[in-house]
Amino acid sequence: MLAFLRRNQIFFSSCVCLLVSLYILTAAARGQIKNEPVGALLMWLLRPLQIAGQSTADWIKGFRDNYDTLAGFRSENERLRKRVQTLEIERQRLLEAEATNRQLQKLLDFRNELPSGAITATIIAGSATSWFQSCVLNKGSTDGVRKGMAVVTPLGVIGKVVAVTGRTAKVLLLTDPNSGIDVYVQRTRSRAIVSGSLDSGTMLKYVKRSEDVQEGDRLVTSGMDSVYPKGLLVGTVIKVRKQNRGLFQSIEVWPAAQVARVEEVLVVGVETEATKK
Repeated sequence: MLAFLRRNQIFFSSCVCLLVSLYILTAAARGQIKNEPVGALLMWLLRPLQIAGQSTADWIKGFRDNYDTLAGFRSENERLRKRVQTLEIERQRLLEAEATNRQLQKLLDFRNELPSGAITATIIAGSATSWFQSCVLNKGSTDGVRKGMAVVTPLGVIGKVVAVTGRTAKVLLLTDPNSGIDVYVQRTRSRAIVSGSLDSGTMLKYVKRSEDVQEGDRLVTSGMDSVYPKGLLVGTVIKVRKQNRGLFQSIEVWPAAQVARVEEVLVVGVETEATKK
């Protein structure tokens, strides 16, 4: 008998615990547990387990609540991130519109200083090689653009129109070796020609050794070539070298208007007696 009980002690112990638990539950439901010493002892023994179970349940509930809150935060953060991106795109669009408006306002103000009939155009392409400095405008013969018209900005001269189609115009830049702009040295009123070169940048040509030209002198159009209106800024002298031989000085010029930084231009023709008639 004792051997049988030893072999099955776990089973019998479990049954006893189960019966005691059922008794305690029944007694508790009837209100009889208050004066029962065995029940009080068992409740005292089970109290740590109950506390641990309740703590575990509270932790699980808190974790679930925190997870839901975190998921909500993630969703809100994603919504706010997309909103910030949208606002940044809108801000960039407004900044670009403001910059464009300022540029157009400068063109309009400058246009009032030019001969009537100036045409606003946009540069849509640049030169393909370094051997031929040019750009292409989005206005052509249907807009009133003609070959030989000057292309200028409030900053200074860009070049002149050398070819025209119905909707576009090709501009030879002043930095091209084939260009030539008749200018005055603003300080001394000495006349010369501004032109590009293949190896020395933009040059002021045909200035005699006796002429007074200094670094920092501003060069403006003379109006003598019947292409550019008089008094427009062309560039600034940045280097003067008087050769030991030859009749002329070697003078480098920094163009006033850099085509790489220009978007909008004005195409203008000089009023002559023929055009006035």
